[in-house]
Amino acid sequence: MNRLLVGVAILSGTCLQAQHVISAHSGLIQYVEGQVAVDGKQVQPKFGEFPSIQTGQSLATEDGRAEVLLTPGVFLRLAENTSVGMVSNLLADTKLELTAGSILVEVGQLLPNNAISLRFRDTQISLLKQGLYRVDADPGTLRVFGGEATVRTSEAKVLEIKKGRELDLDEQAQSRSFDRQSTDAFYRWAERRSEYIADANLVAAKTASDNQYSGGSYSSGYLGLGSGLGSWAWNPYFGMFTYIPAAGMWWSPFGSAYFSPGLVGYAYYPQSGFSPAGHLSGVSATSGIHAAPHPIAPSSLAGNSGGMGGTFGGSGLSGAPIGGGSGGGFSSRGGSGGGGGMHGGSMGGARGR
Repeated sequence: MNRLLVGVAILSGTCLQAQHVISAHSGLIQYVEGQVAVDGKQVQPKFGEFPSIQTGQSLATEDGRAEVLLTPGVFLRLAENTSVGMVSNLLADTKLELTAGSILVEVGQLLPNNAISLRFRDTQISLLKQGLYRVDADPGTLRVFGGEATVRTSEAKVLEIKKGRELDLDEQAQSRSFDRQSTDAFYRWAERRSEYIADANLVAAKTASDNQYSGGSYSSGYLGLGSGLGSWAWNPYFGMFTYIPAAGMWWSPFGSAYFSPGLVGYAYYPQSGFSPAGHLSGVSATSGIHAAPHPIAPSSLAGNSGGMGGTFGGSGLSGAPIGGGSGGGFSSRGGSGGGGGMHGGSMGGARGR
């Protein structure tokens, strides 16, 4: 109910206090659960305090999981029993090394002059586009759920791995297709984390709109938006950082929507673009990692058939960017999931999987 009231505050135009951060380096540890350590020292989560992985340090999960902010718009998530070293935390040249376990890298937006690369043994992987990438150490495998990567092998060969393809990093042979709908508990956890962060985006974008946006232009330097670049923003109500694009909107590789301050209060129609519609309140979408949005229909807080089913209503299957149907919750995405909870899928019933 508290989260729902926050949603009401967003749509009623209540001014919410939000901090912002201009990223100087990659490596901010946004979230941990279970046993997680940096160079052997346990990470002790405290509200509003976020340790970082410095160049030369390693982040290791035991029975836990972790989420790390890299360059603005890029998220690193670690499964259990995973170890990742920070080779370089520079935004212009962020380099990570996977030594054990499994990671997912969600590249929601790759800003100009930022770069992300991963090292696994003698193989270098460069992430080139918005997309979703998974690397497993045992066996060594790269999977591209969306986007495009280049792989430089120990033999100096350069391979291009595109969406829906996987590569055996040990044999470094030809890539092959894989079933992108075949996932596991780690993938679904990462997807839920992406949803939560997208929920926090709506609050932060509305706050920026109320305080810094007027007449179609951003005040210089706020969130980096004055320079045409998006940035991380702190949401005190959700206790997490989210990402705000400088302009327009984009869909994360998991299918969640991120709005810029100028678009809060507008609806998107594929054939005609954006038009005023009071406040955003209903979305339905086709399924898939990169599903295109269907019309957003203004419908107060009530979604399509979800009662108080979330800021974003509409029905959809597991891959739908934003669904909910009768799923209930603040931003439920499940097809016909049970009611209640901030995230109808994870806390209020079935997620349509």
